[in-house]
Amino acid sequence: MRPRIPAPYLLCLPLLLFLAGYFLLPVGRMMLLAITPDTGPHWFTLDRFAAILEDPYDRSLIYRTLRVSLATTLVSLLMAYPVALLLCRLTSRAQAILVLIMVSPLLTSVVVRTLAWLVLLSRQGIINQALRGLGLPQVQLIYTDTGVVIGLTHVFFGYMVISLFTALRRIDANLYAAAANLGAGRWRAFREVTLPLSLPGVLAGCLLVFTLSASAYPTPALLGGSRASVFPVEIYNLAIEQLAWGDAAAAATILFLLIAVITGATTRTVESGRRRVIFQ
Repeated sequence: MRPRIPAPYLLCLPLLLFLAGYFLLPVGRMMLLAITPDTGPHWFTLDRFAAILEDPYDRSLIYRTLRVSLATTLVSLLMAYPVALLLCRLTSRAQAILVLIMVSPLLTSVVVRTLAWLVLLSRQGIINQALRGLGLPQVQLIYTDTGVVIGLTHVFFGYMVISLFTALRRIDANLYAAAANLGAGRWRAFREVTLPLSLPGVLAGCLLVFTLSASAYPTPALLGGSRASVFPVEIYNLAIEQLAWGDAAAAATILFLLIAVITGATTRTVESGRRRVIFQ
């Protein structure tokens, strides 16, 4: 009997080779550069990582990056969930139109969209003009964490909506009929049926928005400036302005590992226990 050829694995081989060539090799080269000393008898060093982690300024940038990314994720989730629920109740044609409207900003350059927010959030922007018209004091939105969160939420909002919509539309409508027959109201049906079964979409959307926000450069650089700088901006400055490639590689490695640990721990926690069957 001839052995079966693992066709699915062979079909995945081109993709695996592509990822190895265009992702694993650059990341490995970056990590190697981070531990390679400029001079000295040793062939590797961890001094760059120690210097970054011991520097109060760099630590503050890491904390701000995590804080801004988490805030962006939470705001995107709270805003996208009602939109995804509304999409599920519309007709197929209306769904296609609204999805197209939400996806269309993704076709525009991030820099262009961020510059638009820079105009809107400035002291002479529409928001402050409206506040002055109402007799209220102006607010400082640009060059603050709030402005960065607003810009990042607008940039990555579509990813959250699509993730939630994909999970919600897979829920069997008969489950709602069964819940109603058992006496469950709308709120209890949402709490017992919709929310648990939408956890895969919630997890996927949150991880996607968090990782993209934590590694974003254009939006924090334009809306945050030097007052609300984040770690990716510091990495850019080290590599491009200061030409400190080793320090930039070490900082990028720290950010890469930090995001990997957070996403891995979050996935393991959410998919464990009684919720494990939902992700199977």
